[in-house]
Order: sequence, then C-alpha cells, then structure tokens
Amino acid sequence: MKRRNLFVYLTLLGVVPMVFAAPLMMRKQTVISVPEPEKVEPLYGLSYKANAFEAKITSVKLTLTSAADADPVVGAWTFLGSNSDGQMHKVEIYTRLLDEGGTQIAATSKLCMLGGGYHDFPCKVDLKVKASEWKVIKSVRIVTDWQS
Repeated sequence: MKRRNLFVYLTLLGVVPMVFAAPLMMRKQTVISVPEPEKVEPLYGLSYKANAFEAKITSVKLTLTSAADADPVVGAWTFLGSNSDGQMHKVEIYTRLLDEGGTQIAATSKLCMLGGGYHDFPCKVDLKVKASEWKVIKSVRIVTDWQS
C-alpha cells in the first residue's frame, strides 16, 4: 500500500505543476511613449512565432472619449493583430501606465481571440484613469500573454 501511495504522490507532483503552467505559452512586452490620440503607433516584438505560423500584435491607437478636462479620463487602446495560422490564438493584452520614473500608475487588460487567418483584427482595451494620474503618465508598458 505504501508503494502505491508513493506512486500517486510522485505522479501528482509531476502533473500538478504542468496543469498550472500550461495556460501561458509565451509572454512578450514593449514600452512606448504615450501616443498622440488617434495616431496609429506601430509595435514590434509582440508576437508568438512558430515554424509554421506567426500571431502578432502590430499596432495600437489611443482614442479618448471623454472631454479634455474630464475626470476620469476615458477611452480605449485599439490594438491590431494578425494571425497566419489556421487555428485561433488567445492573447491577453495588458496596458500598464507608467510615470516618468517607470512606476506603474494604472493597468488594464483584455483577453482577445485572434482567429485563423485574421489580418488587422481589432482588440480594444478600455482606459479609465483619474485626470491627476493621466497628467503624470509618460509611457505605456504593453504586455502580451499568448495562451494558445
């Protein structure tokens, strides 16, 4: 009986970490200055690449929907993604707003599904931040967590 328990224990020890590690396949990130509203900013290095395909986030556009003096500042980050694979890939996109020293002020994220063969597929990540915080934000760390 002890031998069987040892086998079960060792099996669980090997399987459980794989279950928790499986969802995240690849993480990529880049830092850009806060772009001018409505200007398309190209992005580089936010891809999940294999021998047969590449899924990637290629650009971002900031759209502000609140008035210039509003509190909070409201809008959205519109990311464009492409996927040359025949199957869908999931990517969670994080926007981490940073001050001049690189300290994170605010963060949001959204899970997007990039279908097989999609090109310039939009994924919107909401923006809502206090006006006092928006004034000190200088850059954005964009993180992509490719999950499948």
